[in-house]
Parts: sequence; structure tokens; C-alpha cells
Amino acid sequence: MDIDSYIDEAIFAETPKHLVFYQLIWEQFREDGFVITDEDGYEIDSVFKAVALKNIVGEFVYRIYDAVNETDFEDVVEYLQNLGVNENEIEEYCRENPRIEYDADDFGLTVKNALDYWTEISADKMLEDFSADDIFDYLFTATYDFEQDFIFDFEDADEFQAFVDANTEKLDEYKEEYPSVMRWIESGMIC
Repeated sequence: MDIDSYIDEAIFAETPKHLVFYQLIWEQFREDGFVITDEDGYEIDSVFKAVALKNIVGEFVYRIYDAVNETDFEDVVEYLQNLGVNENEIEEYCRENPRIEYDADDFGLTVKNALDYWTEISADKMLEDFSADDIFDYLFTATYDFEQDFIFDFEDADEFQAFVDANTEKLDEYKEEYPSVMRWIESGMIC
């Protein structure tokens, strides 16, 4: 299985409600060359970035609905082990990246630092590709349980985008209800 399929099926599909959001952002990341490369360790890099997206969604859900953000560095390790990547390879990846705070005595802390780093970089990339308003609209639409005559399962990103476009006024009202969440998005979505 290729890395893109693995990420879609194993990481993003864990939360079907958020799947279209992940696919929309991931597709933009792919088009920009941000997530899938031919460099050594690209599988590790891609898994960190995919889990970083889950971390951003989890933080949004925490801020809007006061739900626990369950994404943890252990998820990264598990996903990578399922791909046949061992802890030594993960540690080497982290050690070789000068922007990741490496702790030779604490593998878990090193992986957590790497996830924190990639979450921040992925959030910056989202803000580079989308406006803060669009990010709020996408995150809110992907996470909210709309109580109307609407089936929440979006067929694809086009249907998701059409729903967002058709509901801009209502989404603007939600933005007014959550000014601190808008400030969080605008300031880089630091988890």
C-alpha cells in the first residue's frame, strides 16, 4: 500500500465525520509538495503531518465543544510501526532534523516534540493556503452536528465546499459566538 492510501485509510478514516476535511487539506498540501516527497524518511514525515492535522482538529473540538484532544505522540509511533518503521528509525528521523528538540534519554518526549513541531508547521501551512475564516468554516462544518434536514456524510470535497459556500452567513454567526477560537486560528493554531 502506498503512503497516501495508508494515511487516508488508517489515519484519516478513523474519524469518518472529519474525513472530507482531512482530504481537502491533504490534497492542497499534496499539490504544494508539502506532504509526499521522494526524500529519505518521507513516510515518517508524512505520518507526522497527517497526525498533526488530527491534532489541529482535536484542538479545535476541544476549544469549541470542550472535548478532550486525544491525539498523542503514541499514535504516530503506532501508525509508523504498522508501516514497518521501528523506533530506531523514528528516533534517527527526529535526531537528524535540527528543528526537532531531540532528547537522547526520552524517546517519548522526542516524538512528542516532533509532533508538536509538525503541528505548528502544518497549522502555518494551512494559514498560508487558506484564510482564517475559511479554516474556521471548514473545521466547524467538519465537526458540528447540524440539526436540520441535512445528512452529514459529504460525498467529497466539492460537496463539502458547496455546503460551506451555501452557509456562509450561518458560519459567520458561529464565528461571532467563538471569538477566542478565531483568535486561536489567526494566531497559528498552536496546540
